[in-house]
Amino acid sequence: MKDTCKKIRQLLNEEGIQTALGNMAEKIAAWAKRDSAILMGMASRGIPIAQNIAQILKSKYDLSVPVGCIDNSYYRDDFHYRKRVNNPPLKIAEMPADVQGKTVVLIDDVLYTGRSVRAALQAILDLGRPANVKLCVLVDRGCRELPIAPDCTGISIETEPKQEVRVCLSPYDKETAVWLVEIEEEVA
Repeated sequence: MKDTCKKIRQLLNEEGIQTALGNMAEKIAAWAKRDSAILMGMASRGIPIAQNIAQILKSKYDLSVPVGCIDNSYYRDDFHYRKRVNNPPLKIAEMPADVQGKTVVLIDDVLYTGRSVRAALQAILDLGRPANVKLCVLVDRGCRELPIAPDCTGISIETEPKQEVRVCLSPYDKETAVWLVEIEEEVA
């Protein structure tokens, strides 16, 4: 964590993250068995989460589900005002051939206001018209500004205004864990 924040408590350790991803994969497996599904990881940490879930689907359920990556940055309504913190450079490496008529499982690390999801939905619609879109998040921290709800959640937590949830994943971070942090005021 490069910005100024204080860790309050660990919400998930590496084992807890794997358990949550396993539970999410179980629900996604039901969708993938019923429909033609694609996993779409939202940049940045939604991408490795989607890849991890795809591996679980393959090993535990013998399902090969394509994984794509989506960068919704330019679709956000607050793009010019956002301060990008602790994000690796975006490198969108792979995209499924077609979303048309498929079940798109949109995967992100943390759901907060809903603005990132709204932007991702617009980006997906620019790729085609899916049959439906399901939203899966590792952490739902509440405090929505838009009427968006996840179909599948690893954990849910209510946060205070000065708090954030930080998902740390290798290789982006030195550890694999989920932390509740308090943002410290910058003194001018």
